[in-house]
Parts: sequence; structure tokens; C-alpha cells
Amino acid sequence: MKPITLLPGWAMATDTMEPLREALQALLPEVRVAIEPLPAIQLSSLETDLSSLAQRIEPGVLVGWSLGGMLAVQLNRRFPEHFPAVATLASNACFVERRDWPTAMTTDTFRSFYQGYREDPEKTLRRFALLVSQGSTQARHWIRHLQRDELNDEQRLHGLAVLGMLDNRVALRNLSQPMLHCFGAQDALVPSVTANAMGELHPASRVVTHYQASHVLPLEQPGWLAQQIVDWLEGTHE
Repeated sequence: MKPITLLPGWAMATDTMEPLREALQALLPEVRVAIEPLPAIQLSSLETDLSSLAQRIEPGVLVGWSLGGMLAVQLNRRFPEHFPAVATLASNACFVERRDWPTAMTTDTFRSFYQGYREDPEKTLRRFALLVSQGSTQARHWIRHLQRDELNDEQRLHGLAVLGMLDNRVALRNLSQPMLHCFGAQDALVPSVTANAMGELHPASRVVTHYQASHVLPLEQPGWLAQQIVDWLEGTHE
């Protein structure tokens, strides 16, 4: 089996993916499982940023959480020979609603969050930790223990703009290979109905939902996720 690279979500440290890396490594001891931090990205240089990211990642399977999942889809679209298999975790086709994609964060909510981050990054990051953990049975624990990436405030703001603007619907609709999409039914950032919408967008992909999980899916359900990923890889990429 090809190497597996995990990509964290916006503002999240690589350590947030460590429980999933360990769970995958336990199931696949012969496979290299690595974590790649999200780089500084921005809309004006997104093509170059994605190309640079692709060069840093060993060809193989991509598993991305939230923004990491959206970028994994974009990497697959541009470099399908390097990244033929992608699994997304709590990741929407569009993070922010579109007229014909209502299963996402409302435009007003995102604009408020974006403006809040511009004015007070620290306060907004604390609010973000609350949203990421909301719905989890261990929400207080995750709020205290979610670790941030090493980017500065301006770099995170650019990444937030990318998160708000990315639209993966065309890429997903035109997939040559099926993907795996994993969701948490208690997610406060990606509506649970997104799972059905993703299945309709590309019926060949596998869509699974953990009914007790929140947006912090890779941290609270690493064993379940690892098993879903391994089962999918063994069934479609033997």
C-alpha cells in the first residue's frame, strides 16, 4: 500500500492528527504514515502554493481534515498520478454556503468570523476552539487541548480566506476515482446533511458518518476513522 499523509485543519497543529496517525500505523505497520503541516497559502498564489505543497508530500494517499481535506481534493485534481486516493474528514465541498449549495456555514456567519479574526485574532481563535469542539461529549477537554499551528496571524487570515472561497464541487463531480468522506453528525461547522449532499455529488465515493462525533472527529474517533480508511483503501486500491 502507498504511503499515507495526513493534513490538519485551519489553524491546527500537526499534533491534532497524531492520534489518527498512531491508529493508522497500528493497523498498517508496513505503511509509512506521516503528517504534513498546512503551509501559508493565499488566494493570489494558490496555484503556486499547492504546487509547493505537492512537492513536499510523498506520493500516495492523502487524508485531510476540514481545510486539509479541501486542499487534498485540489491536490488530487492537479496531481492525480501522485495522489490517486483521498479521504476527507469533516470536510465540505464548500465551507461557506452557495446559492446552489446550502449545506454549509452561512455567508453572514463566515463574514462575521473573518472580520472578528482581523480585529482580534486571539479572541476569535478561542471562539474557533469552541466551535470545533461543540457537539463532542468531551468538548471542554478538546477546548483546552487543541493545539495551534505555527503560522502568524496574517498567514492564518489568508488561509481563512482560502477556506471561504474554495469550491470543490466541480472537482468532486468529475472524479475519475472514488474518494472517502467521513463526517460527524454532531459537527457544528459542517452540517450533518452535508453527508447526503456529498453522496449525491459523486455517488461512486463512499460517505460515512459517526453519529456521536463532532468536528474534532480525528481526535475523538481516531480508531473508527482509521478502520474506515483502511477498509476503504483495501477495497478500492488493493
